[in-house]
Amino acid sequence: MDRLLTRTRYIILIGVFGLLIASLAAFFISVAETFNLVWHIVSHLADPNLEIEEVQFIKLVDGFLVATGLLIFGLGLYEIFIRQLDLPNALKFTTIGQLKSSLANIIILTLAVSFLTFVQEREDARTVLLKGVGVAAVIVVLVFFARGGEHDTH
Repeated sequence: MDRLLTRTRYIILIGVFGLLIASLAAFFISVAETFNLVWHIVSHLADPNLEIEEVQFIKLVDGFLVATGLLIFGLGLYEIFIRQLDLPNALKFTTIGQLKSSLANIIILTLAVSFLTFVQEREDARTVLLKGVGVAAVIVVLVFFARGGEHDTH
């Protein structure tokens, strides 16, 4: 019975493969968006009305960040449930708490980027302020959560 229960840990491979596929798709989408932005800039370089907002570049970083987060989470689940991989120390996970902490940090950066995008697109100061307060509250909670997960020993 113990042997059977021990082997159930391989169920996690469903999630690992799902996350790796999602990561690959997110990387492809981010690369396509990068090429589209660069093509737009190059093809309109002579246009005096060309306006590229800095937030567009930050959105690209966010796309790659999400793709990387999916990859890290997939690799982390594999390391925790199956076996350790030959990865850099920053990507070695031994507890779910460490993995959740890493995910919380990625969410914090993604929230910050989405708020920057929101600020760029809105002019109503009250709406921006309310959204900023909400995003800040979530970020504060995630920072405390991430710090707790880094020291988790279970």
